[in-house]
Amino acid sequence: MTITSIGILGGIFDPVHSGHLATAKLALDYFHFDKIYFIPAGVPPHKSNPHVAPEHRLAMLKAGINGIEKFEIWDGEIKRKGTSYTVDTLTELKKLHPCAGFDFIIGSDNLSEIPLWREYKIIIKLATFCVTHRPGYSMKRPELLSSMRIKTFPGPEWKISSTLIREYLRLGYSCDYLLPPGVLEYIRQRGLYD
Repeated sequence: MTITSIGILGGIFDPVHSGHLATAKLALDYFHFDKIYFIPAGVPPHKSNPHVAPEHRLAMLKAGINGIEKFEIWDGEIKRKGTSYTVDTLTELKKLHPCAGFDFIIGSDNLSEIPLWREYKIIIKLATFCVTHRPGYSMKRPELLSSMRIKTFPGPEWKISSTLIREYLRLGYSCDYLLPPGVLEYIRQRGLYD
């Protein structure tokens, strides 16, 4: 089967949570992608370093998407040495899937940050952006992104974040419905985020 449409959900996934999975599933159902790549960042350029090692984030992601049809992990950013730039990732993926179109799945909270991305003008030529609303953030594209291809979709408007979950875990609060069971088990077995 020829792959023609790939959704991309990138992130630090520190840890991956139910909001990530729900957003990806809604995008999959809405846009009918052939598959969705979850791409864990190696060294993110605009955010602080992850709280746990890349191998833990990758293992949690594997546990989180286990058994979900059309969800796959592309770990090229973790394998790559140095800072993870989206333009490099897209270039690598285009070599792997030369006939595919790529759609970045993002929340409206990320729209204003895209002009800060390295070589963002190339990125917006190579990919379409599938944007879902995040509470408190505009869906309006910045003027610099007037040529950007945007599709919108209704996503979950939960206020779940990895930051909040890490704090809950540190305080000993229940995260049973915020994390996929396999992810929660992995965290508990290894004492991550204590």
